Amino acid sequence: MQLLIHSSDFAHLAQMMMKRHKIEKDLGIGGEVGRSRNAELAKTNPTLAAMNKKFGMIHGLSSLANIMAFGSLAMHSWYLASKLEL
Repeated sequence: MQLLIHSSDFAHLAQMMMKRHKIEKDLGIGGEVGRSRNAELAKTNPTLAAMNKKFGMIHGLSSLANIMAFGSLAMHSWYLASKLEL
């Protein structure tokens, strides 16, 4: 299930990632280690702010899918373990 969710949006995510990288490169950010200036520049750049918002939404949905997949795996493992005869 999770593979289907992630693979269906992979092309869209790759496009968004390339656009975001280009915007960050044009603004001179994205290559630093540690604290980023992304949030500061997003206040003055509406395109970067929109990309940040969309990234946050996609990241949240991906995290939710991962948590649901882990929960399903745990429940199925519990079910299989209950069928063992020791």
